Amino acid sequence: MIVYEGNEIVLHHHRGNSAYTIITFTGLNFETVARDFFLLKNVARIKDLDVIGFATKKPNWFLSDEMDEAIRVIDQLLGPDRVRLVFGQSMGGYAALKFSRKLSADCVMALSPKFSIHPDECDIAEDYGKYLTDKMVNMSIKPGDIGGRPFLLSDPKDRVDAYHTHLLSNVSPDIIHVPTFYSGHVVYESLSGSKSISSIIKALASGQPTLVRREVSIQRRRNPANLRNRLFLASPRHARLVALTLISDQIDAMKNRMFIFAHTGFVTGIIYQVALRGDHALAVRLKRKLMINLATQGQGEAFDQVLATNNIAGPICLDCHERILCYDPDEKRLVVEPLTQRSSHLLPVYPGENSLACVTILGERFMLVAAEDAINFVPAGKTRSGSVIFQPKGSFYTIGFGQKIATSVHGGSIAILTDIENEWERFVVV
Repeated sequence: MIVYEGNEIVLHHHRGNSAYTIITFTGLNFETVARDFFLLKNVARIKDLDVIGFATKKPNWFLSDEMDEAIRVIDQLLGPDRVRLVFGQSMGGYAALKFSRKLSADCVMALSPKFSIHPDECDIAEDYGKYLTDKMVNMSIKPGDIGGRPFLLSDPKDRVDAYHTHLLSNVSPDIIHVPTFYSGHVVYESLSGSKSISSIIKALASGQPTLVRREVSIQRRRNPANLRNRLFLASPRHARLVALTLISDQIDAMKNRMFIFAHTGFVTGIIYQVALRGDHALAVRLKRKLMINLATQGQGEAFDQVLATNNIAGPICLDCHERILCYDPDEKRLVVEPLTQRSSHLLPVYPGENSLACVTILGERFMLVAAEDAINFVPAGKTRSGSVIFQPKGSFYTIGFGQKIATSVHGGSIAILTDIENEWERFVVV
């Protein structure tokens, strides 16, 4: 229920039976649902926790004149003796530290907070300039802002978060850093789940650094986000190892493996890299694993669309940007689109007999022929003038249009401008 609402700040209260009250702050990008959402809302319901959740209607880092009134409401609800735990992610992590003393916090858990977003106080990306207001002058967290026992969770390998962790550690020697390796900026995702979060909150309530570190480490390692993020980081240099992991029995045994396979661009990128490096059999196995998971585990409109538009009668052709080469019969041109965002009228292109570029329409194979500024499809047969050809180059192909070859452009189009082969001219077929 909403216990306070102003023009900017909304305060929610879920009454639970926990021995403590958790005061939470939302991160950025939840402003439009401030009246309906607060951090730990579902965890509070499932685990019967007493949670008071701050939300904001503006991306203001909770720097609002309404905060004092909202805190007075909390004091009236809880009284002076209630154990108070303060918890926030990113923008909410900043607020958790900034207002912890005013909130009479016993313990604080701030996930990847920033020291400040004002360029006069620290190095900050230019994008943050759009959030700056007059209230953010001298907004940095000061020693006098911090109350209770503060724990700061961040990924040491995240350059920006490591920088702000360093700045905050200089603010107060009482801040206890708990590293969350492979979490990236959104630490909460690597700890998510009602059971995981509630056990971490229980450890936080103890105020004991050893217990907090141990519980965070245990829950982070168990979370599929940890494995997914590790695979993401490993993929540029160890694509084959990542592919072997994705097709392993251990991944098959995961109930929520779609948490990984839902990132179809990432998986198709691994397929591309493995095929490009010559391990075609492994690339095919991973493609089959992806398709099986999309067909049997995928949920939502994107996955339904993949199945509804499953007009791939032959192998798929991938570009270096993790997209599938397709033919647009309306525009009479080649395009590339992500697997799960492919328009239903697009026809995947693959090499047929004599390496002719082909598409399948209602079970019939047609080959593609370029004529002036258009590409037409005609019944499959012998090579003719203008035939689009898959030209084998070892482990990959270039796609020939006479003396020119196709270039896959970032925006999703195919350009026929060059006869020089570089990365964007290399396609793999699996």
